[in-house]
Amino acid sequence: MNSKKKWLVLIIIVLVIALPIGIKKMRGEKGTEVKLATVAEQDIRPTILASGTLAYRTEVNLTSELIAKVKSIAVKEGDAVVAGQVLLSLDPETYRNAIEREEASRRQSVISIERQRVALSLRQKQFERSSKLIEARMIDQSRFDEDRNQLELAKVELKSSEEALRRADAVLKEAREQMAKTDILAPISGTVVALPIKVGETAIPSTMALAGAQLMKIADTSAIQAELKVDEADIANIAVGQKADVYAAAYPDRAIPGVVEQIALAPTVELQGRAYKVTVLLQAPADMQLRSGMSARTDIFLNDGGKRVAVPVEAVVSETGESGKLERHVWIWRDARAHKASIETGISDDSWDEVTRGLKAGDRIITGPAKALRQIKEGDRLSESKEKDDKSKAADKAKAEQEDEE
Repeated sequence: MNSKKKWLVLIIIVLVIALPIGIKKMRGEKGTEVKLATVAEQDIRPTILASGTLAYRTEVNLTSELIAKVKSIAVKEGDAVVAGQVLLSLDPETYRNAIEREEASRRQSVISIERQRVALSLRQKQFERSSKLIEARMIDQSRFDEDRNQLELAKVELKSSEEALRRADAVLKEAREQMAKTDILAPISGTVVALPIKVGETAIPSTMALAGAQLMKIADTSAIQAELKVDEADIANIAVGQKADVYAAAYPDRAIPGVVEQIALAPTVELQGRAYKVTVLLQAPADMQLRSGMSARTDIFLNDGGKRVAVPVEAVVSETGESGKLERHVWIWRDARAHKASIETGISDDSWDEVTRGLKAGDRIITGPAKALRQIKEGDRLSESKEKDDKSKAADKAKAEQEDEE
């Protein structure tokens, strides 16, 4: 082999050995590409998610107390009504006949009392005569006792007739009350939101979902609320007065502000779970056409928010220490190298974790990718990704605002 070939082989061998080393060195100088964010104060508002339905604040289901056919309906669905207004009339013929029957019974009781009073007067006079005759010894004792007993019996029969009159008055009053119930009056002022019954159908006194059981529904549509089901694991964190954002199915992207007004004391059991009813009074904008029965999801805020030093939740790495205690840390960017920082966290929401110890505002931390967070070690060389996610932009914006305030 001549000298040229020897040199050529030697150069090839050097390149084969040196090239991978050089590439590896170049990559090592560049470091692992990561996304960064600046530690700053953020608004943290922990929430609890709940679902339910909308309902008007005041709703009244009208049912009949009588069995009768619907004679006439004076309103239609959507009409505004005032308290005491006649909404619907039932056929009163049966109850009118009952009144006439009871009035006749009362008249009979009155006649009976008059007859008993006449009989009592007669027995009273007979007894007075017998009293004088017994003193004169013109009649025997048995005759006197018989007249006295007849007087007492007449008094008892008069009392019986008087009680019968009082009973007849009570029955007549009841019949008239039943007659009055054939006119269905509005119990509140509001709007007719449901009218399932029709003229000619039979109204029945029932609270069950039977045909004819519900006559109509009236609601005060000026105020609406959300009736939510909160899991028993979360109910301890809910309190009256907490604020909430409600998203109705018809307006999925518009938050309707509300306030927790009532929390049920007893749970409702569904399948294997227990939930508590939480009522949220809404402050709905005038341009939103909300209706009772709409499904809704709700974010209930556990506090009023506030600026706190925080980091994105994805930047926090949790692991179990040697003592078995859960420990948390983040990776800090310093001179293009990774440095581990143990932290303690406070409140959190879906986006941010409050940091109570271990970091200060202005520190730059690694937020991703998730694979890099799992693989990087203390002192590893890093390079910053040019692409920034929304949270990194928000953190940088918060830092800039804080610097401007200072």
